[in-house]
Amino acid sequence: MGLFPVSLHGGGESVEISHADAALGSFLCSISKSTLELALTSRLAPFRAFVFPYVCDVSRNVEGIFSRVLPGAETYMLHLPQNFHSAATVPFLTAEYRRLIARLEKAGGEPYDPERLAASIELFNQQRAAIADLTATKRNEPGKLTLTESYLVRRLGGLLPREIHIPLLHRVRSELAQRPNRTKDAIRTLLVGPFCEQPTLDLIDLMEQVGCYIVDDELLQIHRWYDRVDPGGDPLTNLASAYVQSPVDIGVRAAPTTKGEAILRRVGAAEAQGVIFLTAKFCEPALEDVVLYRKALEREKIPYLHLEFEERSTSYESARLQLETFVESILFD
Repeated sequence: MGLFPVSLHGGGESVEISHADAALGSFLCSISKSTLELALTSRLAPFRAFVFPYVCDVSRNVEGIFSRVLPGAETYMLHLPQNFHSAATVPFLTAEYRRLIARLEKAGGEPYDPERLAASIELFNQQRAAIADLTATKRNEPGKLTLTESYLVRRLGGLLPREIHIPLLHRVRSELAQRPNRTKDAIRTLLVGPFCEQPTLDLIDLMEQVGCYIVDDELLQIHRWYDRVDPGGDPLTNLASAYVQSPVDIGVRAAPTTKGEAILRRVGAAEAQGVIFLTAKFCEPALEDVVLYRKALEREKIPYLHLEFEERSTSYESARLQLETFVESILFD
């Protein structure tokens, strides 16, 4: 529609919170405050529209505040389905996408054209395939690249035009093919929890410094929610079907009866020796999942460690000690 989509993941470590605290309570996640801070300090002025996925009640409230403090921009709360078995689920989500299209057209986007959307879907298919290849390398040959490298290359995918990011991913793949797979005494670890708020680069780096190979993670799930979307037929229906049929089972899907089996499948697929729960402080969806995941892991005697973080964390002594103890308990068991 002639609009450039950008992924916003809060203000990270560089934004000082001085205005958002007046609008949001103390016991809320950092990403909600820093994202609002960006809006209240005119850092988001170039953007014409903001789409908020309904992840939790906090995201709903931030969307409402955005609509008041940025009256010149369109804001939209995207209601994603939670019942994945009803025959009405795909039609509901398709209708939701049509409502979003009307708001994007109002924001200055070009009129919706199914053929252009189908072409865009194919472009994003290429991006997802290249990212899937990158994550497969990290899973199968974890010594070839660090988690920080993998994370930063993926994060660029929400900031660059996809026509630029896809060749970059291909270049990364070519360079990785020339790298040796430097193995070390490290445990294969599944990282669970940071599907929304993002940890600092220091914390991401620390997990592998102390002896973990992060062979699968929930960072930036936007690129890995589904493998491929069929561009033929009605592209909106195809997008809705792909979302509903996705096998990904994380905190934004309310399916508590499947959580335990889902974490065990992921551990098995990654051949992980342990699990790290890295959850943002005050993130209710992630913390609720931890309870369900832990029961399944304890039943199968799979080691795990739970850490909490905030965007602006600066001290990691406690996290380092816990991580080192976790690694040693597995290596020397």
